[in-house]
Amino acid sequence: MDLHLKNNIRKLAVGLALSTCGLFAQTGTISATYTLPDIPIGPFQNSVLPGTIPDDHGFLLGGVGSGLYRSFLEGHNVYWMVTDRGPNPTVGSLRTWPMPGFTPWLIKVRTTGSTIEVLQKLPLLTPSGAPVTGIPNSSRDEVPRQCDGTTVIPFNPNGLDSEDVVRTLDGNFWLVEEHSPSIVKVAPNGKVSKRFLPVGVDLTGIGYPVANVLPQIYGDKRKRNRGFEGVTLGWDLRTIYAALQSPLSNPNATIGNASRNTRILAFDAYTEKTKAEYVYRFQPVTEFGHTDPAEMKISAVAALDPWRLLVLERTDAVAKIYRVDLTRATNILGSKWNDVATSPSLESLDDAALLANNLKVLPKELIIDLSTVPGMLPKIEGMAILDWNTIAIANDNDFDIAAAATCGTNAGTGAKSKILIIKTSKNLYF
Repeated sequence: MDLHLKNNIRKLAVGLALSTCGLFAQTGTISATYTLPDIPIGPFQNSVLPGTIPDDHGFLLGGVGSGLYRSFLEGHNVYWMVTDRGPNPTVGSLRTWPMPGFTPWLIKVRTTGSTIEVLQKLPLLTPSGAPVTGIPNSSRDEVPRQCDGTTVIPFNPNGLDSEDVVRTLDGNFWLVEEHSPSIVKVAPNGKVSKRFLPVGVDLTGIGYPVANVLPQIYGDKRKRNRGFEGVTLGWDLRTIYAALQSPLSNPNATIGNASRNTRILAFDAYTEKTKAEYVYRFQPVTEFGHTDPAEMKISAVAALDPWRLLVLERTDAVAKIYRVDLTRATNILGSKWNDVATSPSLESLDDAALLANNLKVLPKELIIDLSTVPGMLPKIEGMAILDWNTIAIANDNDFDIAAAATCGTNAGTGAKSKILIIKTSKNLYF
């Protein structure tokens, strides 16, 4: 075989790995649906943290589907869920915090009948016992405002926008969050033990230990409100895989918004060091019923076996689950692609440029298009593997924020927090 033909075959093989659309994608059905009952936020939080929410504006507990972790060691149908930073209605284009005292919650639940039953609730706290709140940390983030859209709320270096959770065998929780972005170790009592930040992020006045061990580019170029969104625990029970929701704004927002290249970071929970980093390439946004590439997101990851992950890729309306192989992708940790001075940037590379730079992105296989499942909900953010052909997913109902936000009582639209059990037509592993 001549060299020219070999090169063409190689390019075809890599191209297929970059853009596998999943000719053998599975179908699925919802086998069970569980709904969180109406729980007013004020009494829910004030019962543990008295007086922290003087007015809940009629908001119900929600956002719990931001993360979903199957707790095999704690009983049948038991999960841990996590809220994000709380309700954020908008006034014009400005995001508001009508409950500045709201703090993110870890919630242990059991699915029973058709209900999500709350078994245990843990607010995220500093070691002193103060609530962390969901308020942004610094000028790197959005400016928080009260419900009038005008009055500015002071930044809180302790604030967390938690988005997903796993638990290690020692009982500690590991969260990912969007503000800095960071990986967060939380003790079994809900107190933050340590927060792992990008190099160069200095949160003056923070009330718990920190370590700046994540790549600096994550802090310098992370899109606001688009930090770490998904996390899973590897089969070695120590590797934390943390997925960036969106491509970095590298070198600028124009490139970042158009980019299809985001990143998945591997972090060792015991050495507390980053160990690998991979490029995840989104599908064209048109395959998700949209025209704006910035709408593409990773919202969840789940370890399938020692070398493969399931990745939940979505817009708000369409979600698809892909299977990726870590062993067939380039580890870019510590490479020039973590240097903001590299030009062209990783985020600007198309398929041909990735190939020319010998960068192997995570090869993808479409496992299931959730939008084809009858009864599917919008904005799926949580995912857990239950067995060889069963997954649990959860939606983020955004606290059922009404379309028009005011300082009065939230009218809501009736959107509920749910866990759905999906049976797939074929084996998830093959």
